[in-house]
Amino acid sequence: MRIATSTIYDNQTASIDNLAATYQQQGQQLSTGKSLNVPSDNPTVIAQDLAVRNDNSVTTQVGSNLTDLTNQLNAVDGSMSSLTNILQSSRSLAIEGASDTVTAAQRGAIATQIDQLLQESIGLANTQYAGKYVFAGTAVPTSQPLVKSSGSPISSVTSQGNLVQQVQQLPNGQTVSTNVTLQQAFNYGAADGSPDVFQTLINLRDTLANGSIVDQSQQALNLAGTAISSTTTIAQLSTGAIPQLMATPLTPDSSGNVSINVANGVNTNGVTITLLPTDTVASALTKINTAINPLGISATFNAKTQKLAFSSTSNPPATFEIQDVPSAGATNTGNFLAAFNVTQQATVASDLSTQIGDIDHVLQAALNARATVGAVLQGVQGLSNAANSQVLNDTSVQSGLEDTDIAKVTSQFTQTQTVLQAAYATTSRLESKTLFDYL
Repeated sequence: MRIATSTIYDNQTASIDNLAATYQQQGQQLSTGKSLNVPSDNPTVIAQDLAVRNDNSVTTQVGSNLTDLTNQLNAVDGSMSSLTNILQSSRSLAIEGASDTVTAAQRGAIATQIDQLLQESIGLANTQYAGKYVFAGTAVPTSQPLVKSSGSPISSVTSQGNLVQQVQQLPNGQTVSTNVTLQQAFNYGAADGSPDVFQTLINLRDTLANGSIVDQSQQALNLAGTAISSTTTIAQLSTGAIPQLMATPLTPDSSGNVSINVANGVNTNGVTITLLPTDTVASALTKINTAINPLGISATFNAKTQKLAFSSTSNPPATFEIQDVPSAGATNTGNFLAAFNVTQQATVASDLSTQIGDIDHVLQAALNARATVGAVLQGVQGLSNAANSQVLNDTSVQSGLEDTDIAKVTSQFTQTQTVLQAAYATTSRLESKTLFDYL
């Protein structure tokens, strides 16, 4: 069979084209460092590579979201850390001010420090992350700031936020809170009626600055699950009443009544008030105030906080004393002071001592809120670390699929180059021949 020279030429040209394509592909692999540059490079591997790329892209986005959430939680935790420092400093200052050796001028200086801490706490309540208030709940305030103060010095604080926590579903399906509310962090609008951080600091500052005197129950009077109202009678507060309402039930004297004596500098002998078993809380307060108002003292009962308070209304405030005394014909006294958890001697120092309890209450609320943030932050960081590890694994797999084996391809590239050069040389010599060269 006769083979035409054109066939030989075509075969040579096709081989050279194939070698040139291989040479170019190998050169591209060396220059880019990638063995997969287009799908045709390795159709059997490209599908696996695309799957790994997609998984890596999703995991990278998850990691980015978790990093953003971690940063937000860190912002909240940082604010909570500063808040606890403020409250601890306030507690130390309150203890300093409660000393009987501290002068009025010194208390005034302490009040100035408390006012500065109050302003700092308002600033913390307005903490933002990515342009959003972290303590606003789910609300979007229409104006700045979230927490506004009024008065000079500050006498009240209001908020535009709500008490609904923001939540986010994590990659593992768990739903977590991404913030704490103003109520959780600052005890704002507490269900038990206890003062928030701002009001606690305002009260402390004013007591130090003005020498105000309030003799208040140091803790709620009622047992958990019960409540004392204005219609509750003295008999219902007494020992043996069912159900028991008070943490320390009221014990009448031998006459069956409860009597107290309230005295101050205006009336050193004091006035005696006798409470009967049939008296309600409301009528008892009327009896007490009718007797003590002329002394510049008033009594109130806060049904929300479940606390009784005696306050000096004179200007300047004056100290006063409350004592358990026997009713007419009784041989002993009742336990009014112990049951209502008020002190016998009402002074600025005793008032400050009671307010330390309020500071402890808001401090505990802040610590609980910070613990909540810390627990969520720990979980999120764990998932973030797992996502980052998965990204590294996917990147490693992707590298194994796509990256060029430099040593191997360099050897192939050199070999192809040699073969291609030989093919060019051979073809050039063949093309220079004519028919006469073969005769």
